[in-house]
Amino acid sequence: MQVTAEQTDPCAVTLDISLDEQQVTRTFDSTYREFGRHVSVPGFRPGKAPRAILERYVDKARVRERALEKLIADSYFKAIEEQGITPFRQPDIEPTDLEDKKPYTFKAVIPLEPQVTLGAYTGLTVEKPIFPVNDAVIEDRITRLREDRARLDRVTDRGVEAGDVLIADSQTVLEGQEPEGEPRRQLIQTGNNIPGFDEAILGMTPGEERVFDLTYPDDYTEEDKRGKKAAFTVKVHSLSAKKMPALDDDFAQQIGGVETVDALRAAIRQRLEGEASQLSDQIAEQRLIEQILAASEIHFPAALVREEVQENLQGLAAELRQNRLTYPDYLQRIGKSPEAHQNELAEQAETQIRTLLALRDIARMENLQADESQIEAQFTQLMSEGRITEDQYEEYRGDQRRRLQVANALIQQKLHDFLFANNTLNEVEQALPAEGEEVDAANAENESAETAGDSTGGTAETTVETPAASDAAPAPTEAEAEDETAGD
Repeated sequence: MQVTAEQTDPCAVTLDISLDEQQVTRTFDSTYREFGRHVSVPGFRPGKAPRAILERYVDKARVRERALEKLIADSYFKAIEEQGITPFRQPDIEPTDLEDKKPYTFKAVIPLEPQVTLGAYTGLTVEKPIFPVNDAVIEDRITRLREDRARLDRVTDRGVEAGDVLIADSQTVLEGQEPEGEPRRQLIQTGNNIPGFDEAILGMTPGEERVFDLTYPDDYTEEDKRGKKAAFTVKVHSLSAKKMPALDDDFAQQIGGVETVDALRAAIRQRLEGEASQLSDQIAEQRLIEQILAASEIHFPAALVREEVQENLQGLAAELRQNRLTYPDYLQRIGKSPEAHQNELAEQAETQIRTLLALRDIARMENLQADESQIEAQFTQLMSEGRITEDQYEEYRGDQRRRLQVANALIQQKLHDFLFANNTLNEVEQALPAEGEEVDAANAENESAETAGDSTGGTAETTVETPAASDAAPAPTEAEAEDETAGD
């Protein structure tokens, strides 16, 4: 056996492994003997038939496949031992066609341990957004809670106005295409459509039909419709107006489980202030991490990205099965091709892996670890706060997976505290983003660990929640109406 090693990447080495014809022949011989123990050959006991005769009774393709497995396995492990290589993951084998009694050569690309050379991670300066929670923000949140609980009252004495919900037969035909089937009955909510759609239907009354042209925006969710012109046909069957519930103590009790409107405002303020503080910290921390990554040299094998993407796709598949959706359905909804979606997942995985490796190195260099006493203290605190029961306390303390999760959460908090204490955060006031609105790094998460709350069943804090769809008042009752948005 001859082995040539080439460092093709800081975290990968390629081995060219060549085997002579004698080794190939010996492997074929042993493989035939292996098959011969399970094949009945007339005139011979199992395993005693000569190879020349046995070849007539076995599948040569299966023999070749098994011989290839044995050759690669045996020679690969001998090669890495000879070269003194410690693989970080399973190798990528590039096999070639195998023929009996001929030399054989193959390549093995071996992932190696990630390498991290940290740049500066202290003495940095970033802006930390501060989101004041004022009375206007609270009243806006209350208004949206009331809108979520609004009833729909049928309207017959006027045309469509902003905020109305209507049931209509609707059809969309992209420019250059032919209509497909008949218009579909849909539930259309004004204020939730492409630009120009609401203006085009204002004033329409039941029974009226309008045809108008609009152009999809360039950032439309469905990629195949972006920037394209389309003809819309809308025929109104009925329309309803939203009637918001009164802002009184009954509403406060129903929506927030508190006695008065003032108590509801106080609860919303407390929740928003907590959310604002958490969001502020997340953004500042993510900005620090971005600077650290930019100044650091981090290498890791491509296998880590593939594993992360595969895990994300498996999680997505499970979620889609629960919602009775297929992957193509999902891609159509987000307006991406499979390649674009998986490239996006790969980019996210690379960032997450770089972040994890950098933070792990900082934790190691600064000795930010969690000892057994700190883990025990955390379990005690979780029980005293009511986040786990006494039975869970005993169960979790003996569960190594739970202990690891708590340890990771403690390290995560120590990293957060260290970064904030050793860098400069310039506070800048900004408006609190609306619920669901994306802001710079607003969704950034430190992927280094699960939080202690996640690993122990969550927290017991009281929150004011947006009501579920099942709690809202009924929509228009036409059975044919589909819960869809026009222009989608």
